[in-house]
Amino acid sequence: MKFPTKDERTPFYFRQQGKPLGKWEQEHRLHVGQPASEHVLESGNIYRIDSTCLEITDESQARMQNVGLLWIICSAFASFSLFYGLLLATSPFRDSEEMMAKNGYWFGTIVGILLGFSSAGFFGLLAFDPMRRNMFTLKRRPIRLNRKTRRIYAIRTKDPGGIWEVPWNHDEFFCVGHRRMGGLSRAYDMYDIRHYQLDASGNVVRAFVLGQFVFTLEEAYAQWEYYRRYMQDGPAGLPEPYRFWAPRETFWEGYKICRGGKFSGAFFTLTDVIFAPFALLDAIARWLVLVTCSDPVWPPEIEAACKPMPNDPYARPYADDYIGVPSGPDARPSREDLARMLDQQQERRKGGALTRAEAEALLRSTTEQTT
Repeated sequence: MKFPTKDERTPFYFRQQGKPLGKWEQEHRLHVGQPASEHVLESGNIYRIDSTCLEITDESQARMQNVGLLWIICSAFASFSLFYGLLLATSPFRDSEEMMAKNGYWFGTIVGILLGFSSAGFFGLLAFDPMRRNMFTLKRRPIRLNRKTRRIYAIRTKDPGGIWEVPWNHDEFFCVGHRRMGGLSRAYDMYDIRHYQLDASGNVVRAFVLGQFVFTLEEAYAQWEYYRRYMQDGPAGLPEPYRFWAPRETFWEGYKICRGGKFSGAFFTLTDVIFAPFALLDAIARWLVLVTCSDPVWPPEIEAACKPMPNDPYARPYADDYIGVPSGPDARPSREDLARMLDQQQERRKGGALTRAEAEALLRSTTEQTT
């Protein structure tokens, strides 16, 4: 049986490994010097952005609770099946001679033992694979796009060789990826931005996804255009980031991710109440994955290469930006979000972050000096 490699939190390329790319990938190749869309989209993938570096999530960051929930369910079934098999295996030592002499006793016992142990092995294997790839590894797997070095840095594992470097040039193979996802009522399509490393024969060596899944092909092209324009032209003409991810996530921030965003109005408040227990279960599963993992650590040379310039007006998040919820002028944060922003504002100021007002004033001053 072939398992995905540890760098794949959500498996997507292990079946392609050692094989040439398919027709879809070839037809939907993306080029660094060629616009893919007139529209530009940022759908909530960013940790930070400045004039030097754009740091984004990989595709697994918003889906870790699914893996944790799968691990909990499979572990529970494996434990129950193992207990059932052991209970039947020890029954001859506990049952009376009259019970063992009944017709069908030994047949039922042997079948039950085989069924219990085989079920335990099956569910144990299902629990082991996601645990191997998601637990006791990295809490997040950030990807940095550096405009100065013209390279992409991606942390995939904490093992030696777990940091991948990709040149930003015309020879690298970027494309829109496509997956068919199973739903409760019907299957649906999802798309992502991928980089494939190919060998001399054009076969897949490894791959990673930049950012999260989107629901339409047009959104995928627009998301790629955000990355491409940043690397080619800089952050000046890009739209406001939808939200910023927290580098260190609390339990309640994870709960908000599992809840799927904020709602307003009586209907959505009622929906929130109905689905709150399910979101809480997801949040517990997400926390279980994160609590076993460690924070990623970049090598000093990459940290130095990605360090923002002092007083960079494009460096986000600002000191007064919200983390984990939609930011910007149209933000609707909760009281907890506001309190957290105020608590972190001084710490961000010490790190050199500007407020939104200071950054906008600096941009106006720069524009006036150049005109």
